[in-house]
Amino acid sequence: MANNVLARQAGDDYQAKFFWLHASRLNIPHTCVKQVAWEMNGTFGFDDVVVYYDPASKDPSGGDVIQECYQVKFHVDHKRGFTWESLMEPEFIGNKTESILQRLYKNYENDPASFKNKRYILVNSWGLDYSNQLSILLGNNGGIRLSVLFKGGENSVNGKIRKEWKEHLGISSDDVLSEVLSTLRIKHSSDDESRLKENLNNHLLISGLETIPADQRSGKYNDLIRNLHAAGRNIFTKDELMEICKQEKLYVGIKEAENLFFKAGVRSFYRGAENLHNEVDCIACLLHCFSGRFVLDEYSGMDFINSEIDKLSNLIISAKSPVLLNLDTHLSIAMLFGKNLNPKYGGLDITVVQKTFNGNLMWKPQFENKEMYPSPFWNIDNSNGDEKGSDMVLSLSVTHDIRADVSDFATTNLTGIKLNVEAVIQTGVGATSIKDATHAVLALEELIADIRLLKRKHGITGKVHLFMSGPNALAFFLGQRISPLGAVTLYEYDFEQQRSLGYHAILDL
Repeated sequence: MANNVLARQAGDDYQAKFFWLHASRLNIPHTCVKQVAWEMNGTFGFDDVVVYYDPASKDPSGGDVIQECYQVKFHVDHKRGFTWESLMEPEFIGNKTESILQRLYKNYENDPASFKNKRYILVNSWGLDYSNQLSILLGNNGGIRLSVLFKGGENSVNGKIRKEWKEHLGISSDDVLSEVLSTLRIKHSSDDESRLKENLNNHLLISGLETIPADQRSGKYNDLIRNLHAAGRNIFTKDELMEICKQEKLYVGIKEAENLFFKAGVRSFYRGAENLHNEVDCIACLLHCFSGRFVLDEYSGMDFINSEIDKLSNLIISAKSPVLLNLDTHLSIAMLFGKNLNPKYGGLDITVVQKTFNGNLMWKPQFENKEMYPSPFWNIDNSNGDEKGSDMVLSLSVTHDIRADVSDFATTNLTGIKLNVEAVIQTGVGATSIKDATHAVLALEELIADIRLLKRKHGITGKVHLFMSGPNALAFFLGQRISPLGAVTLYEYDFEQQRSLGYHAILDL
């Protein structure tokens, strides 16, 4: 019983932090948030936190969103994983009578007219069962990929899922099932308490509210929302909530320095970037283009992704002010973005937000201090391959030593490789091997010069097959400088084992 009480307290604490994460958006510039509610009636199971937008927010996959309704479930264990079957199991969400799908359908029946302009979001610390078909159906934005679900006949895997879901809801129409599922978002593997607190503190700081000290779990915030709810107050506008926070001495004011930056972001991962679109002046949101680390088939031509990166790059170039850049994205997209923001455009003053184990660091090259970083920066080895080949394999080991994995993959999967090059960072492979932006850029400039020399020496006229383990900021800075290497194909590692454990070609530059 004691363990159940502790688990319930942990869940309540998590939900309160999640409320304040969204409530703080009321006072963040560029947000469309009009009101935020706690324990709201009328949203049938998705009532823990409700966010109202005016004007409507734009969904990454298209459409206007006037309301987000959250169900927040925090677990102290990881004994379950999301499957397509679990969406029909009431006990999976701690209920006795209604499943996730049934609660969603009840919201559809209650207000079908505005249903499509709402999002019903399940935030859950349990992960995704990657052996289950749901891992194929679920996109990076947390939505069901309807174009995949409705592929195949009645006897296919997807046909069976469609049939069982419809029977579970007591409907017979594929169109109705599609409408119901279109608004569902599953945010599995949500942050643990410490990560949520870190994310919350960033939002509190930007919104001008007191942050939670490191030696406290939640400060006054958890008790405040519970007391307000007990007093009959559970829905708040910006003015109402800021006035309450001032009375509670939680309002400290927004730092003017934040307004000096033109803030931009790229997002293809959701975790840790849930509210990035409300924290920046402009964003390229590519969540719906990926499943895990892989570009979905419908976006594999890269036309949409390239156009979104182009638009954002043009906004940054024309901003004519210092830029604060958030890269919550794949290495490949960070590199593509860097290529679009080549230093040749001049006048670009870019600071990259680099996420580390010690929090977010502001990475901006400071070349007046370059004497602090003695060269050489790399240990580079090379070996000959096919004399008749024209391509090069280049592996960059920065945060992980990837030489053996790359060698195995190249031997088995690549042909026409004339030269194999292995570059290992001199400071020692690991999370702190790159000290800052200055170190990164100096190391990359030396690397580009060395690789160009090897290409000339060995007569490499084909493409460079690039394998890289490093921070996103390093990929961005490399993208800015990669043009002299000619044609490059970048590979990413399938950490989630969605296809097969190993490398896959992701991007051609």
